[in-house]
Amino acid sequence: MQTNEPIDAEALLATPMPPVRWIIPDLLPAGLSLLAGASKTGKSWLCLWLCLQLARGGEVWGRSTEPQTVLYLCLEDTYARIQARLFHLTDDVVPSRLYFQTGCGAIGEGLELQLEKFLRQHPDTALIVIDTLQKVRAADPSSGAYASDYQDMSALKSLADRHRIGMLLVHHLRKQGAADPFHQISGSNGLMGAADTIWLLQRQRMSTAARLLVTGRDMDSRTLHVQAEDCVWQLIDEETAGEQAEQAVPVWLWKIADFLQAAGSWEGTASDLLAAAGLSEPQPNLLTRRLVEHYYTVFAPRGIHYESHRTARARWMIFRCDGCDGNDDETESPSCAAGTAEASSPASLSSLEETSSGENQVSQA
Repeated sequence: MQTNEPIDAEALLATPMPPVRWIIPDLLPAGLSLLAGASKTGKSWLCLWLCLQLARGGEVWGRSTEPQTVLYLCLEDTYARIQARLFHLTDDVVPSRLYFQTGCGAIGEGLELQLEKFLRQHPDTALIVIDTLQKVRAADPSSGAYASDYQDMSALKSLADRHRIGMLLVHHLRKQGAADPFHQISGSNGLMGAADTIWLLQRQRMSTAARLLVTGRDMDSRTLHVQAEDCVWQLIDEETAGEQAEQAVPVWLWKIADFLQAAGSWEGTASDLLAAAGLSEPQPNLLTRRLVEHYYTVFAPRGIHYESHRTARARWMIFRCDGCDGNDDETESPSCAAGTAEASSPASLSSLEETSSGENQVSQA
């Protein structure tokens, strides 16, 4: 199929496409990947262990792999250091499919030709690791940071895609913190934009525990909790993005959702809701905040619609549930009908404009 020619949707849907090639199932697909981490956090030890496991067809964090040829460009090491690490990680048997190289040309200055030659000689190659990306970049003061980053990454991605191999680039983090951990990756957004998969290794200095954040175009985001044991990163636990979102939800919020689903419909204040659900925590103002924050994780999937408005006494909360047992025999109000914008839009989670106290006064009868 010609990538530089348009194809209509009907023809695309009728054309069989090869599936994603997984170098490591659900973690590392073919294409261009980036492994980023702070200096001296164990990235090179991790790469060497991964290369060994893939070359001999060993398990990688509970995932089976087939023996495959791997090329490791360890450009900040010497053969003596690599040999010492191999002695540490292996017994007498060393996989013949693993190759090392400590020097190469830069991108656009011979690197691609050297990799193409290796791939012709070893057509069963599955993974090429370049440690580090900066060692294969040529200085180009004439172009901006984003353009330069994207151009270099695109050259390597094109090679990886053409041969359907994985290419893992080792890179560093900047020292400044960021709310989004992936924004700590050194360089412009062009690096992340061109990469198919990102691995981010987070480790406190002198700690043996770390988190590996994984995200990409062909997978669900996930976090691996790993522990360094004798220079090997062992998997302790693993969470998908969905599981992390659910774990962030307070237990009492799930209980409130259970109560509302059983009730079918309910109106009152946050204090009234806590009392009706039989809960002594949290404070009413925290309930309102967490309800809005986790609405699309806890309530929306259950068909529970929520809106609120301010009264003279407090914020009045209104819940309606689609298809819940407690609401089967009731006629649903138009504002809470399933599929209406008012019931399911984010705007329905915000407070309505305050009206006059006479209009908003709740009858105590």
